[in-house]
Amino acid sequence: MTNHLHPTITYFDVLDACAQPGCPICRIANHVVHRYLDAILYEFVTDPGTRSNLKQSLGYCNGHAWMLPDLPGGYALGIALIYQDLLQDIGARLKDAHYDRAPAVSIRRLREVLNPLEPVQATRTSVAALQAGARCPACEHRDTMVEIALQSMLEALARGDARMQTSLEASSGLCLAHLRRAMELSRDQDAFLRLIEISRKTLHALEQELQEFIRKCDYRYRDDEHGSEMDSWRRAVAWIAGQQGAL
Repeated sequence: MTNHLHPTITYFDVLDACAQPGCPICRIANHVVHRYLDAILYEFVTDPGTRSNLKQSLGYCNGHAWMLPDLPGGYALGIALIYQDLLQDIGARLKDAHYDRAPAVSIRRLREVLNPLEPVQATRTSVAALQAGARCPACEHRDTMVEIALQSMLEALARGDARMQTSLEASSGLCLAHLRRAMELSRDQDAFLRLIEISRKTLHALEQELQEFIRKCDYRYRDDEHGSEMDSWRRAVAWIAGQQGAL
């Protein structure tokens, strides 16, 4: 289904993302998730395979589930159909819930009495039935597309592609999580060193902007002209934590 929903991420997708604010890989991640969810609700609501996957994962994770109501397509009916199916499945699991009482005198019982936060063994089977058996499908799709984007970027850096290097230098840089993953995937020393150098320059520039923002928060300099440094604190959060919904 992944290939049908989104064929691939290309070199040019990475370049386009570099021209936009924020981590380019985070931008790609958010874009592909929105396209994925839109395609699910537009085409695959009644698809048996989609329904089966969602039952395994118990729907989407918190972040991706709450993207659904904000999609511009007006998909309330599709969301209702998916979640009615999930509620019925969870209801069936609850119907089979049972309590396996432990013997009055046992190590298990003593451990539970001494620690009120110890999971009760009597409910273990019923609790397990309400746990997801698979990851959120939107997370899986996002991570697949992110890997493709990172590999495309690294391949370009490895061959000394000037356009990719210039685009990355002009971008907001990769966030910490995507930088870490890109470093893990680096198979070429030159690509690795170029990536590190670009990232160091990006961080230095952001740190300088933060320093300027902090200076202008001092009442003695509050009348100084404001510039791009005024949202540097937001960009610092985004660099460390990643863009919302992208990880």
